[in-house]
Amino acid sequence: MNVLDNLLLNMLVLTVPILLYHIFLLESPRSVPLNWTGRIFNGFICSLAVIFCMSHPFFTMPGNDFDLRIIPVLAAFLYSGIYTGLMTSAVAVTYSYYLNSTDFIWSLASTALLIPFILAFIALSNWKHLAPKVMFPSLLAFMSALATFCLTTVYRIGSDVSIDTGFLFYGSLFCLVHMLSMWLLTFLIERIRENMIMRQEVQRSEKLNVLSELAASVAHEIRNPMTVARGFMQILSQSEVSEEKKRIYTTMVIEEIDRAQNIISDYLSFAKPQAEKLEQLDVSSLSQRLSNLLNPYASLRGIEISIHMEPSLFIKANNEKMIQCLVNLTKNGIEAMHGGGILEISGYKQRSKIILQIKDNGIGMTAEQIDRLGTPFYSTKEKGTGLGMMVSYRIIKNFGGDIEVTSHPDKGTCFTISLPVA
Repeated sequence: MNVLDNLLLNMLVLTVPILLYHIFLLESPRSVPLNWTGRIFNGFICSLAVIFCMSHPFFTMPGNDFDLRIIPVLAAFLYSGIYTGLMTSAVAVTYSYYLNSTDFIWSLASTALLIPFILAFIALSNWKHLAPKVMFPSLLAFMSALATFCLTTVYRIGSDVSIDTGFLFYGSLFCLVHMLSMWLLTFLIERIRENMIMRQEVQRSEKLNVLSELAASVAHEIRNPMTVARGFMQILSQSEVSEEKKRIYTTMVIEEIDRAQNIISDYLSFAKPQAEKLEQLDVSSLSQRLSNLLNPYASLRGIEISIHMEPSLFIKANNEKMIQCLVNLTKNGIEAMHGGGILEISGYKQRSKIILQIKDNGIGMTAEQIDRLGTPFYSTKEKGTGLGMMVSYRIIKNFGGDIEVTSHPDKGTCFTISLPVA
């Protein structure tokens, strides 16, 4: 019964930090990025779990303590990266010296052999893109426990320590407990993340349901250019207006009507998206068309568009919608570069994804502005409506892709579009 009590106590210590981390950090109103502070925090939590597991092995026998130290080490590598995993491993080795300095060299050697095995397993599997995600960590925990047991067996043989059926039984149980424990922890983590993502999707859907209320905002945006156009038309109706002024006023009327038409088109594209016919499309072939469309506009602002595309970047998309998205994002970049410069558009293949980047050296954005991109009627431009950005986000999402934004004030912005390979 003592074995079961220790095992349950170990599982409690391993699960409570995970639940607290997700409750207080990942479920906060603002998503907490996994920066260095987050990694150090995760490493600290995993290190405490390692120390506890090593201090409370779930069963012991002469010459060996069987504990769950591998579980927090694997969690650190899988969910916080290499440096956090190495930090947790270093704590495990250091604490093993504190517990039993005579076996320190053995503990150090086994950890040094196990870490490359874990890293190779993670690197070759691309586990975050596998389904179900709980299977890989469970298999990795089993393989790591099995490798540790095999190394322990070799150590006992080299030290002339007998290997009996009890040792083999405990070794088998050791591997099985690791696999089940990792399965439980990974299941909790992934289930919490899925619930968070589902809640975010529900919140987004609720925002989309208020489009009827946003119609008033659209009417307000349209009223401005229409009012300006009406005023110029009244002036043009007067006989004393010179031909030069008539030409200027006519140009202004056309520009304001075009502006109103763009607002209506963006709103309709967002509010009533049509089912597009997807076809195999070479993104690199769109670069020339994009350049032809925007080069005149960019030249007027003293901006050069530099395009670097790898050949044969095939995706499943709609040609016109894809051009619309690229034009929106590129035009935003041009308008952000008030002092001229070079706007870079690049495309390349990365594993099973096609990556497109639109990078400017304009005014940039703050973290708060980036978080609000793609939300209804938010724009960083004085006369913008935010509809173009909403449409772009929806187009990429319909194609099964994502848009990531990195930006710094006064340094520029980079839009990174990732789409699945056709």
